[in-house]
Amino acid sequence: MKRLRRSAPARDPATIMIVVTEGKKTEPRYLEMFKRIHVLPHIGKSIFNLRIIPGIGVPMTVVDRAIQELQALQEPLSGKGGKDSVWAMFDRDEHPEFEGAKDKARSKGVHLAVSDPCFEIWEIYHYQDRQGPIGRDQCQKRLEELCPSYDRNSGKIFNDKDIIKDKCCDAIRRAEKSLDSREREGDPEGNPSTSVHQLINAILSKVEELESKNHARR
Repeated sequence: MKRLRRSAPARDPATIMIVVTEGKKTEPRYLEMFKRIHVLPHIGKSIFNLRIIPGIGVPMTVVDRAIQELQALQEPLSGKGGKDSVWAMFDRDEHPEFEGAKDKARSKGVHLAVSDPCFEIWEIYHYQDRQGPIGRDQCQKRLEELCPSYDRNSGKIFNDKDIIKDKCCDAIRRAEKSLDSREREGDPEGNPSTSVHQLINAILSKVEELESKNHARR
């Protein structure tokens, strides 16, 4: 007689969030640290797969790669659905195709986490507000003054665990304020501003949602 197998209990497939970054070190190192602090202690990778693809290059190249990743998630055989998302993370800097890259991302359903002038403005917001235009070099110099682990000349790594853990909400509040201020000034997403907090909020919301589902199953 053929032995019957007990079916495994049904469960939702892992939610996938992919972040494609311009930089090789600063952005991905921050995201990996954020993941270790705010994601993994609460839910496992089998439930929420936050995947970071670093060092892709200029904004348009970042967006093109993000579109490829999104299309792969949407393929019928992938078994994935609308719970997954792809983000493109890049800086204003001096990139000539910055606006075009943003427009292309939005038209294809790719989310944006962009900063003007650079990602370091998001990290500065962990410590203090910033109003008034600031250049990339000034931004990096100011972060170096605020964060002992950050050095412009040796990797530009922001890895203050306590600040990332305890000051993230402050950074989100300041980033929201910066976007509101630029909007009122008639320069949406202008200098200084960042939408990185929208990605961070999306991650935290997903963690909270999945954590609640896990508790309900127990």
